[in-house]
Amino acid sequence: MTNEKVTIITPYYNAKAIFGRTFGSVLNQTYSNWEWIIVDDCSKDGSQDYLKDIEKKDQRIKVIFSAKNGGSAHARNQGLELATGRYVTFLDSDDTIDRNYLESQINFIVDNGPVITAGYRRDKGGNITDFMPRDVINYKMTLKGNDMSCLTTMYDRTVIGEVRFRENLVRDEDYAFWLEILKRGYVVKTNKQVLATYYLHAESKNSKKAKLFKPRFYVYHKVLGYNSIKSLWLIFHYMLYGMKKYKKK
Repeated sequence: MTNEKVTIITPYYNAKAIFGRTFGSVLNQTYSNWEWIIVDDCSKDGSQDYLKDIEKKDQRIKVIFSAKNGGSAHARNQGLELATGRYVTFLDSDDTIDRNYLESQINFIVDNGPVITAGYRRDKGGNITDFMPRDVINYKMTLKGNDMSCLTTMYDRTVIGEVRFRENLVRDEDYAFWLEILKRGYVVKTNKQVLATYYLHAESKNSKKAKLFKPRFYVYHKVLGYNSIKSLWLIFHYMLYGMKKYKKK
C-alpha cells in the first residue's frame, strides 16, 4: 500500500454542536498519513475557541479562520491553497467517514485514479439508506445526472492539477467543480464500498430540489456555455435521473 499523504478539507460554519462525530471519524482512521484543514467561515456560535482546542489535539490538524464569510466554495478553496497532500478529499462538518475510508480509497486510487468515488449512506432522521454510484462516470453522464459527492470523491492533484470551486455560485458549486474536472477527459471509477455517512437535515440544500433549478440552469448556460434550450433539456434529464436514482430511497 502506498503511504502518500492525503489532504482532508472541511468547510466549517456554526457546527460546534455536531462536530464531535465528524472529528471522531477522522481521528479513528486506519490510514495515518493525512492532514486535515478545517476552514471556519466566520462562525457565530463560539466555535473559535472550540476549534483552537481541536487543533491542539493532533498535529495533523490545521484550523484556518476565514477573514470573511464567503461560503463553502471559498472555504474549500482556502483549504486547497494550503493543501500539501498528493490526494485530496472533502468532508463537511456534519458528515462522517468510516474508519477504513482513507485506507480503502488510497488503495483504490493507486490502481484506478486519478479521480475516484465510493458509496455512502444517507441518514435522514435515523432512516438510513445506501447509495452506490455507477461503476464508471464520465462528463456526458454527469451532465444528465450526478453520482459524485464531495463526501466520497478523491482525486490526485499531481495529475488533475489545480482546480478551484467557483465562489460566485451560491449552489451547485461542487457540481460545477466535478464537471470542470470531467470535461478535461478524465473518468471516475467507483470503489464499490459504502464508506461514509451523509446526514440530511430539514434545512439541507440538497433536500430542496425546487430551489436548484436556477443555479443548475446557470451552471449549464453560463459556466458551460450551452444555449437555453440545451440547458433546459439537460435539467429535464437530470431530474429524470434524480427520480430514478432515489426512487427506492
